[in-house]
Amino acid sequence: MAATAASNATLTRAQVEKILIQPLTQQSTFLRLGTPMFVSNGEPIKVPSLSSFGTAGYVAEGSAIPEVSAVTSEVTLLPSTVYSIKVMAKVSNELLRQSVINVESAFSTKLVSDVSRILDSAMWNGAGTAGAPLGVAKITGFTNAGTVAGTALSSGDLFDMDTSYMSAYADESMAHWALSPASFARVRKLTDNYGSRILQPSLAVGAPGTILGHPYTVTTHVPDTSILLFDRSQIAVGMDNRASITVLDQTYAENDLVGLRVTARYDVAALNAASIVKKTLT
Repeated sequence: MAATAASNATLTRAQVEKILIQPLTQQSTFLRLGTPMFVSNGEPIKVPSLSSFGTAGYVAEGSAIPEVSAVTSEVTLLPSTVYSIKVMAKVSNELLRQSVINVESAFSTKLVSDVSRILDSAMWNGAGTAGAPLGVAKITGFTNAGTVAGTALSSGDLFDMDTSYMSAYADESMAHWALSPASFARVRKLTDNYGSRILQPSLAVGAPGTILGHPYTVTTHVPDTSILLFDRSQIAVGMDNRASITVLDQTYAENDLVGLRVTARYDVAALNAASIVKKTLT
């Protein structure tokens, strides 16, 4: 039997990977971070964590080793309160046949752009309501680096944030800044006590620049009132593997239209909230 749109209405995993997931990862400023990714079959994901392992101490020869009780907890990703991102578009068969451009490619680009914009908004600064996850900028338990007027931001404030980051036992090799374009405009002008810019552009083509030696992301989805420095390895992303693209060739048959439905479900949580250092700008 020949393959038709009707017999293959839902794209295969490989097709979804090529059309949706890979471009989405490239376009989304959040997914590009390379944070730990956990994949679900639709069920909530529970990531265990060790809150405390007691306190070690010196023990004399022949003496009993004191017992300690480990305190464990867990981080939940993709609870039922986190909804899917969904978008649906339709196009006429005449346009598909007669267009001088690749309509399918344009279709995919538009859908990926819509999904990545909504996803970034939620993952960076989501309120945790109306089906959206709680974004990194709003996660509680972070390390508070204090408040400063935006116009008074100095290089010393960023050095202090880096010190707070190290004090939280975060991994220096995984440190990453996140700030809005307005905050970035201020930071790029700052210098240290020797007159050197603290923002160092990369000399290699395509390589990211750094702030105090750490890479950064500039996005409109981080509020102008916050600058973040966080450990990428301590930010977990959950992805429901039912993310799919479905071709709707019969739904709009009366009008000779073809529909394309995209759904994707993601969540984010901090494995160690203290590794998120936040400076508040007024």
